[in-house]
Amino acid sequence: MGNYENGNMDKALTGKRKNPLVDDIIDKPSLAEYLNQTEDTITVWQKEHGLPFISIGRQTFFSIKSIYKWLMEREQTLLSEKELKKEGLTKTSKGGNKIEIRPLYGRQPAETG
Repeated sequence: MGNYENGNMDKALTGKRKNPLVDDIIDKPSLAEYLNQTEDTITVWQKEHGLPFISIGRQTFFSIKSIYKWLMEREQTLLSEKELKKEGLTKTSKGGNKIEIRPLYGRQPAETG
């Protein structure tokens, strides 16, 4: 299977793969290293947040394409809709998924007047 040390992550993300099936699959330590997280955090994301994975016996693998898609589905912004319009930005990510816009710290802005 592919691993981060051999540059397979970059090959998979740029589409420069010799063997698309194998180069797209990495193990948990490689994913944790690439995302700068611990393996325990990756496990929590699997159990509590639906991080997609492949389980074969006691081994766990990840598809780089699936991980990228999962991450992009969670993309958010802290800018208000008005600020996004002012900057000429949209509320959707490249994949067409709506980005959830929440007020900072989960509170509604105070109304003036």
